[in-house]
Amino acid sequence: MTERKLVAVLTDVCEAVKGEDDGFVWLTHVGHWRAPQVIAVFSTEREKQAALVNGWDMDFINKVNIALASIKSTPASVSFDSEEACKKMSGGNWEKHLSRLGSLH
Repeated sequence: MTERKLVAVLTDVCEAVKGEDDGFVWLTHVGHWRAPQVIAVFSTEREKQAALVNGWDMDFINKVNIALASIKSTPASVSFDSEEACKKMSGGNWEKHLSRLGSLH
């Protein structure tokens, strides 16, 4: 049940930031609902870098923290990735890509 709550609040965050036209496409998480690793995914590496340089990450992290606090959860980490990087490093296989990234944290 709490995993469902996590998915629900993260979906709300995702929908809130998707319309900002900054290259953000979707988000996901790995790990336990009480301390998930949240990953924001951009279309390209260039869009990701531009968003981070412009401080997009601060607002996003704040939204994630507020959403997770509402279900008594705290993110273990918030990271940023791109579909471009997944295609290049993992052949577009997100499960493989995320497990590779998880081993880097």
